[in-house]
Amino acid sequence: MGITIRFNLGSSLISNSLSANYLSLMKPLERLSSGLSINRASDGPAALAISEQLRTQIASLNQEIENTSTMIGKYETGSSYVSELRSKLTELRSLAVGAANEGGNSESAQVAYAATSDYILSNYNNVIDTAEYNGMNLLDGSEGSLAKVDQLEGIDLSSAESAQESIAVIDSAIEGLDEVQVDLGATQRYELEAHHASLQVTLQNLEAAQSQLRDTDYAQEYSTFLGEMIKFQANAALLAHWSISANTVLNLLSG
Repeated sequence: MGITIRFNLGSSLISNSLSANYLSLMKPLERLSSGLSINRASDGPAALAISEQLRTQIASLNQEIENTSTMIGKYETGSSYVSELRSKLTELRSLAVGAANEGGNSESAQVAYAATSDYILSNYNNVIDTAEYNGMNLLDGSEGSLAKVDQLEGIDLSSAESAQESIAVIDSAIEGLDEVQVDLGATQRYELEAHHASLQVTLQNLEAAQSQLRDTDYAQEYSTFLGEMIKFQANAALLAHWSISANTVLNLLSG
């Protein structure tokens, strides 16, 4: 190929090839630096659309997982309150059995039993009134509550006879609390926690699919980057050669 002074066709072709190589070099470099194989719609219109749909589903799933976690926390809180109430009833029943020992308690002992039971009873009913989660009462049967636990009434340990009657009232309350605890535990374990686990699996699958579509394959992109770099360097060397050749001709003519 000949060399002209005003227009060097070979040099122009190499320069165009060098520009194309530069653009090809920038694409894998961009993917390597961003960690994404799709950085704009032109990188893969269909893949980008699918990826964005997956992102929307992932965001919704994350929120649903958070909502379910909140509900699990609510049930755990409710169960802890019920366990506290159950413990108080156990203590109260022990007192009632002691107070029902006809002929075995002194008057002062009977008064002590009654006073202690009144304190436990007051505390028991207060827990029902104040058991809350995120501003919602949990045990009074109101909207948003988890169960309806009745206030405990009719407990009188001032005499052996009334204490005996109180044992039946306490046993009924214990039975009701046990039913509530079973219901709360079963709902948490077999509904909420099972649903939470299912959502986690679905989320992992969607994230894997989204990653497959959008994340950079570093091995492949680095290999492409090296190939384009070699081409770029070769074209740059050729362009320098043509430039030197043209300058040599000019020097000869001027000489």
